[in-house]
Amino acid sequence: MRGNHSGAAAVLRLPAVTVGINFFFGRGPLGHPGPFLAGHVARVLDHAEDLDRAVDEAHDALGVDLAVVDRDGAIVASAGAPIDLPSLERLRSLHGPEWVRPPRLSGTPLRMRPGLVVLVRVDATRFLLRPLLLLAAVLLVSFALVYPLSRSITRPLEKLTAVVESYGRGDLSQRSGLGEMHDEVGKLARSFDEMADRIQAARKAEKELLANISHELRTPLARMKVALELIQPPDDAVRKRLADLGTEVDELDRMIADVLTASRLDLAELPLRKVRLNAGDLVRKSLGRALQLEPALDVESRIDPELSVEADEALLVRAVDNLLDNARKYGDGKGVEIEARRDGAQAVFAVRDHGPGIPEADLPRVFDPFFRGEGVRGRATGFGLGLALARRVAEAHGGNASAANAEGGGAQIELRLPAA
Repeated sequence: MRGNHSGAAAVLRLPAVTVGINFFFGRGPLGHPGPFLAGHVARVLDHAEDLDRAVDEAHDALGVDLAVVDRDGAIVASAGAPIDLPSLERLRSLHGPEWVRPPRLSGTPLRMRPGLVVLVRVDATRFLLRPLLLLAAVLLVSFALVYPLSRSITRPLEKLTAVVESYGRGDLSQRSGLGEMHDEVGKLARSFDEMADRIQAARKAEKELLANISHELRTPLARMKVALELIQPPDDAVRKRLADLGTEVDELDRMIADVLTASRLDLAELPLRKVRLNAGDLVRKSLGRALQLEPALDVESRIDPELSVEADEALLVRAVDNLLDNARKYGDGKGVEIEARRDGAQAVFAVRDHGPGIPEADLPRVFDPFFRGEGVRGRATGFGLGLALARRVAEAHGGNASAANAEGGGAQIELRLPAA
């Protein structure tokens, strides 16, 4: 018999939660939570063998005050706080689940026990507390179970997304490391890693080919230069043409040297031979080369005499050469400024021209290999490798490069390296 009552109590818990939630949101089943609850309790009591115990268990399960009365107002069974009985006329007029005294007291006849009526009074605070606590417990358990599962799914996706974004920014060494997973994410990660391996291998092969071709081209260029120097024509016009041809050969040799150096830096095949260098000596060496190419070049220099760096002299001189060459080509003949200064723990080499500046849309790409923006002047020869090489040299020394338009016009390119 006890088992039957326990089953009745369990049956009552579902409407407790349902009606409680409906009360909380201001709605009940069919808009009438009180009569709905009274009808459910009446169905349970109709099938209970021990009416008193069933009423007690309904009270415990639902947290409501209950009373079973006959049509003459006599209490047959009750649980909870005493209920103020309605009039006999109202009791005898009940034909189904109805409000007896809204919004708290409702009642309905027991169909299997003729002559008896169940009255249900709801204490909103007590009635809501249990379902809300139960709902909170269900949500907490769900969160405890679902969150680790969701994180186990999203964490690999987040890692793969970060790797793909880094790869898209140019870091071709990025790999997901998720290939050991055997689900769809692992399959996607393996596909990405294999693709990245193939692209990196292809890029390396291209750079090796470019480096080899550049190296081989320097030999015939050197022979051409020697041959031009050996020719001694009697005609001044021919000598001028040969001198111009020699200048073009020198420019071509410089471009090929930039390609070769950049390729070897990318392939990590060019070891750095770092020595302590005085910034003033390094800048003066580059200025001497720039003035050889354009003796009339107007140059203003500002150099910190105490500034020094630990760097590969040949590479850093080449990088500053390229900054000066870029400013000379794009400065419209208005002069060039070069500065070497200390900024905290960094040595800054900045070169500014007084030309038209760099279009805003081109600023993020000025250090890309082979990039030449729209509207470059006819005198701006080359393949767009000078600034790319300068940045690679700075990065090889643990620094960086930046480009900006200066106040008053013109562009300023900076190399930053750790100061010694």
